Amino acid sequence: MPQDELTSTVFDAVQSLTQSRKANFLLDTSLALIEAGQYGDDVENYLEVYLRTPNLSKADMARALLARGNARKAGGERLLAKAELDFQAVLKLDPSNREIQHHLRREKVIHFASAPASHRAPPEIWERIALHIPRYHLRTWLFVSSFHRDIAVRHIFHTLDLYFGEDQENLNRGLDIFDRAKADPVFASRVKSLRLHWAYEEGDMLDLMTRIFRTALPEFRALKDFEWIGYPEMRADMVQAVLASHSQLHGLGLIGWHFDAVGVSAFRSLRKFTLRAEDDDGFADMGEVRTVLDQNERTLRHLVLGAYLARHHSWDSAFQSVTIKNLTHLDLVDTRISHIVLARIAHAHNLQSLTLHGTFEEPGPAGVVFGSDQVIEGRHTFLPHLEAFRFVLVGHEDEVGLYQAVIQFLRQRKTLRRLDLGSCPWELVLGLLPELSGLRVLGVRIANLTLAAVGALVNAIPEEMHAINLATAVSEKPLHEYARPFSRFPALSFLHMQCASKRRPKPNLMSEKDFQVQTDMWISSARSVATQLPSVDFIGWHGEHYVVVRSDGGGWGISSSGSVELKELPSRRRLDCGKGVDLGSEDAAWLERKDVPMDYEMPGLE
Repeated sequence: MPQDELTSTVFDAVQSLTQSRKANFLLDTSLALIEAGQYGDDVENYLEVYLRTPNLSKADMARALLARGNARKAGGERLLAKAELDFQAVLKLDPSNREIQHHLRREKVIHFASAPASHRAPPEIWERIALHIPRYHLRTWLFVSSFHRDIAVRHIFHTLDLYFGEDQENLNRGLDIFDRAKADPVFASRVKSLRLHWAYEEGDMLDLMTRIFRTALPEFRALKDFEWIGYPEMRADMVQAVLASHSQLHGLGLIGWHFDAVGVSAFRSLRKFTLRAEDDDGFADMGEVRTVLDQNERTLRHLVLGAYLARHHSWDSAFQSVTIKNLTHLDLVDTRISHIVLARIAHAHNLQSLTLHGTFEEPGPAGVVFGSDQVIEGRHTFLPHLEAFRFVLVGHEDEVGLYQAVIQFLRQRKTLRRLDLGSCPWELVLGLLPELSGLRVLGVRIANLTLAAVGALVNAIPEEMHAINLATAVSEKPLHEYARPFSRFPALSFLHMQCASKRRPKPNLMSEKDFQVQTDMWISSARSVATQLPSVDFIGWHGEHYVVVRSDGGGWGISSSGSVELKELPSRRRLDCGKGVDLGSEDAAWLERKDVPMDYEMPGLE
């Protein structure tokens, strides 16, 4: 083809160059094209010819090889990214495709020793790391890389809480989730635990929402745990719908004011069963509870039963089931505990975790049961495998003998990890704590809080503590001034300090100016706790919860050399049985159970 004058002149000039200068020209041209993002077959050929040129300097050869290596690597990564998009598209179209499943299982990436450790760690390590990162902070992984995003979404969407009621934003979110589940089977398969919170009266809106739910439910094919919370309660028709699509559920929760779930005993593979029925006049017969236990004798290991103390109720019939002796976790919350029930618990030797919250019908004999424990050759005869114990009584403040028996029952339990003794007298608790070397989680109430009492507490418990809830009725100083001694615990990730008489300022009780001043003081006091304790990720402050966000050298698991902010977490919900907001660990979740105690009179719980 004809050449313009400039091109022909340059061609003639190159002809006159020496061999070494021609090689340098070829190298410079190649590097310029690579820098401009124009690496291709032509540049590949230029460098290939250049490297075959004799008498090149080692430095120039190294420049050429390094440039080509980086260009090839970048090109390969772009192709791998495109290939990954193809694989993900196949996975969405046909999740059961054997070839794509085989590819995902055998795919291995070679990591060079010179790469950063974060690049060399296998996916299993990153999965493990994600398990120990609070979901609030794990959200940042969504923007790091597709690799980290895939791990994060598996953990973030493992448990879904959907709210259906008057709040339009929550309603829209729930509908969006259902639509996505029907359109995206990969997303739907990530959901293992689904919790539905209802707040509807009977009517057309409720009928519409339940129909939408019925159509979406079968799409959650990997679902293992399901909870129905609020009003209307789960009823017979919905029990049948869940049975039709998920008869092999491992966990089922029915949480509301009535027990309406007729036919729930048809489930046969339950490992955990939760029933909170605030009243005793539901559509289902209470004998159904006993049937649920009997029908799941082979699998059931965790039982949660709750009722409203002011209502007449009894669990005597349910506790006649042989399944009770198989339980490893038992929670009785806001309920009456008869001597028959306590006697059956005493023979449940496999129990590892026990919550007793409510009222003993016979507190004297209950003390005798706890006092019967003996230690023979270092082994307790009453609940020998106990690792978690919550004992929160209502109306037994003067039963000192009962508390003394419980303290004796807990002595020398080296494997006890979690403990909450409610309103047990502080002097009794203090005498027990030094014996519990395995303790990591503690809920404690010191009626009259002083600096000396805080000092005695921190010196009595192990340095490896993970979560602490400190409650008081009267405090000598503002609570945040007691935070410093807790720096003794380098692994402490959650601390809740609360006084019974303290509540967040209310705008309807003061002027706008006073409200702003009081609110600023409230937040400042809570923030000072996080500032003094660099290990803490979550703060509880007089019943409210905050996530700690550290910047300029902070962040999750990093020192607090930078600024500290508190992000408010959702408030307590009246029927958030056992879970509620994510507080970063199972230890904190156990300590902050939403239903122990049930605060029926606390504002804002609806």
